[in-house]
Amino acid sequence: MEERIYKRISEYFKALSHPTRIKIIELLAKSEMCVCEMMAKLQLDQSHISRHLIILKSNGMVEDRREGNRVFYRVVDKNVIEIVEKIKEKF
Repeated sequence: MEERIYKRISEYFKALSHPTRIKIIELLAKSEMCVCEMMAKLQLDQSHISRHLIILKSNGMVEDRREGNRVFYRVVDKNVIEIVEKIKEKF
């Protein structure tokens, strides 16, 4: 495999290396949500959640859409849901 592919794989797994991002993936696996809904469920402020969403989005795991002044997110890479579920089975 080419070095750039190894780097990309590494970046993908780095995106899952924070507990908050895993929690966000689990929430979005159930349904599309706006940041305000995630704030309530995760008990975190908007800026904290937004920083994590940027990382997930830049790795192609989630996507957003605007509705008025609200931004809704959803999982677009279904593999990430499977990865999280598989790893959870180990614990």
